[in-house]
Amino acid sequence: MESTYPELTRITRANAVLAVAALILTYLLITRIFLFRRLSHIPGPKLASWTALYLVRHQLSGRVARHVVSLSKRYGPICRIAPNWVIISSPSEVRRVWQARGPWYRGRWYEIFRFDQPIETVMSLRKNTDHAALRSKLVPGYSGKDVENIHSVIDARVADFVSLIERKYLSSKDGGFKPMDLAIKSQFFTLDVISDLAIGTCFNCLQEDSDTYGQISSITGSLPLILAMAIVPTSLLLLQNPIARALLPKDKVEGLMRQQALAQKNAARRFGESKEVRRDMMGSFVAHGLSWENVWLETFGQIGAGTDTTATAIRMTMFFLMSSPGAYNRLQTEIDTGIQEGRISSPVTDEESRKLVYLQAVIKEGLRMWPPVQGLNPKICDTEQVVCGKRIPAGTNVCWDALSVMQDKEVFGDDAEVFRPERWLDEAGVDPDRKKVMEQVQGLVFGTPSRWECLGKQIALFELNKVFVEVSSCSTV
Repeated sequence: MESTYPELTRITRANAVLAVAALILTYLLITRIFLFRRLSHIPGPKLASWTALYLVRHQLSGRVARHVVSLSKRYGPICRIAPNWVIISSPSEVRRVWQARGPWYRGRWYEIFRFDQPIETVMSLRKNTDHAALRSKLVPGYSGKDVENIHSVIDARVADFVSLIERKYLSSKDGGFKPMDLAIKSQFFTLDVISDLAIGTCFNCLQEDSDTYGQISSITGSLPLILAMAIVPTSLLLLQNPIARALLPKDKVEGLMRQQALAQKNAARRFGESKEVRRDMMGSFVAHGLSWENVWLETFGQIGAGTDTTATAIRMTMFFLMSSPGAYNRLQTEIDTGIQEGRISSPVTDEESRKLVYLQAVIKEGLRMWPPVQGLNPKICDTEQVVCGKRIPAGTNVCWDALSVMQDKEVFGDDAEVFRPERWLDEAGVDPDRKKVMEQVQGLVFGTPSRWECLGKQIALFELNKVFVEVSSCSTV
């Protein structure tokens, strides 16, 4: 038949291809229309109603947090940012969605934190019961209950930070001060702390004054792309494809590979007949029943999650202080007076720092003004819900607008966009009930009091409580 009527055969095949293509296009069109209609009652940019590329583009720009603030101001407390995504800027609604015993759970966006491994991590687990079970095994290590050296490690790394400043950036031969990039040095500090605590090997970034393991360049080079991929869950399959991974720029992944190998090597020492037993974070994870794979993955994840976030808190709080002379001078006076009166040791203890009222106000205000975590953090629900007065169909990604929430004028006052630590002090005369609401909303920085509260919250606060006092009291200030 094929040899007798070759032209007819070609036409038949072409028609079949066209028919299949038409079916695919029809399916895609129907899907787009369905997605458009299910959230058509939610205001937002027109393009965002039809394609996730709108959100992907802004995520790749690195300015998605600022962009959603503009959307919240334009469209109100709830806005559509992708076909199946909405973002909310109401503090009370965020707290309700995030409540510890609510029906919401993590969206597929979180699967990006599984990296390229078949085993889930505490950051990638979506099912609430599974997440709670793994989290319970990690809490003793993160809280310091099972760890002997948290404060001594942080003290040593703070000393390295101060030493670096005084050794290389105090002054030059001509008597002038040398400029120092506080943003990068603060990340050296947090990298050294978390590497020492998590895997038992300090990266020595501060001593070497360099990104010794390439962690910073890896994160800054790959994070925007990874977060953009998380918006389209099917793209996550690329991370598990060896061919696709081979196409990634080597300079962007080499640092991560070195850290992964180090985490695996150090975790292996905790298993086997001649296993190493230590009362540190890794030892705590082993003691609570985590396998070798779980141990190295959790410690590897700590390095990424616990460095840039705390470093951001340090650099942004210092930025706000340096641009607010009144606040800077008041904090410096509190620290100087505490040293003179013997209320501040060398190094300062966490207990002593917590008694420095203005310091605590500065830390709270710095975290509020620029939340270290401004990711979309979508939550979904299996049943239809009402959020910000709008019907939200089951399976819709509901995200938060971190900056708008933390600078909400109804909660923090008309000057909510201004760095003013005094708002947290008794002298401000804030009504106790309103102050309680302020505390509750500011706690969302760490996910408090949701089931997804940041495990590293306590360690981060230890670092913040110590670093501002020690750096402010060194001879460069």
